[in-house]
Amino acid sequence: MADEKRGTADGEDRSAQAASKGKRQKEAGTAAEDNYRGDVFRKLGSVNRTLPPSLQLAARNNAVVTFVIGRKGNINELRILETSGSAAFDQAALGIVRKAAPFPPIPPQAASANLEFETEIGPF
Repeated sequence: MADEKRGTADGEDRSAQAASKGKRQKEAGTAAEDNYRGDVFRKLGSVNRTLPPSLQLAARNNAVVTFVIGRKGNINELRILETSGSAAFDQAALGIVRKAAPFPPIPPQAASANLEFETEIGPF
């Protein structure tokens, strides 16, 4: 009678074990990335975001800012994704993100060496 589990010394099915381990590593990477993202948004929230009333009144909307953090916590890219309607307010919104930098290094378990973030900044 032929052994159905041929190819392994002890007859165990190694493919299921390998798939399970890969899934756990991916889940750990996702959890590390989610925790890191939370840390970045907390740090961004802790920065003094008080802007002069004149700047706030000039904005018609919140500015939507996008930024990319590199492996070491540095900002690799920072730009306005959606304008507030005021160039001065948009520049102040970018300044808030710059004040929060540098961010902690991205954990080695995270799937990517660069992480992109998007956030609204403004009086609305």
